[in-house]
Amino acid sequence: MRTRLSLSVRGKRLLRELKRLRDERRMSPEDVAGQLGWHKTKLYRIERGESRLILDDLDELLELYGVRSPERESLFKLGKDAWKRGWWLAYRDLYQGESFFVMENDAARIGIYSPSQLPGLFQTEDYARIVIRTMVPEATTEEVERQVTARMERQGILARKEPPQVFAVLDEIALRRGVQPETVQKDQLEQLVELAKRPNITIRIIPLDAGLYMGQWGQFTLFEFPDAEDTPVAYQEGLFGDVYVEDPGDLARYRVSAAHTSDAALNPTESQALIEKLAEESYG
Repeated sequence: MRTRLSLSVRGKRLLRELKRLRDERRMSPEDVAGQLGWHKTKLYRIERGESRLILDDLDELLELYGVRSPERESLFKLGKDAWKRGWWLAYRDLYQGESFFVMENDAARIGIYSPSQLPGLFQTEDYARIVIRTMVPEATTEEVERQVTARMERQGILARKEPPQVFAVLDEIALRRGVQPETVQKDQLEQLVELAKRPNITIRIIPLDAGLYMGQWGQFTLFEFPDAEDTPVAYQEGLFGDVYVEDPGDLARYRVSAAHTSDAALNPTESQALIEKLAEESYG
């Protein structure tokens, strides 16, 4: 079975545009292949994201479709950016695939709903090291350190000139669950305090006395992208594999869970006060 390439959002947009151009001209993939001298399945693989589109092939397609500037220049720019090598490729042996990193890198808005642990985007290096050692006990010291480095690299999106909007709903229990040494817990809480002050980051805490809420089914992340045509994606990590959801009906359930989870949380000001209180308590 062929596997889809981990396309960036720009890559997916380019493939949509190429299919639209072909459909408008009422050409089948076989028609295109015949006129360009390609194998009859080549365009099928390209449009499905199963084969990399090189710029020479893109040039031939745009010429056949009669595309002129400025649209031609715009599509070429998408083509140049579509399969750029990401920093995460150096760590691909540690993970099941690139899709999560691609989506996190391209997202305009990231919604994190985490009842049991602090998200990787917010973790300090020392805290991340403890988490990874705990969750992946079979990992060697080298593998743990590489995963820590990869997690710190991920946080680079928060330092961009135009960073994504991050909205996180966390459970108070995740903040209170202590790690050793205590200085690691203190530093982690202080980092959350500082992150919550950034204009692009909203952190809301569900207090212990909130009772049960829908989001306790499990941690998940919602990715939304700059272009309205790019379908949002829900991501849920599990012990036996990762799940990516794009179906509108299934996405609706995640949105309902996100809404109910948010309703159970303190507002951002109250949440920041609680984080600061816990950080102060950690000194004792």
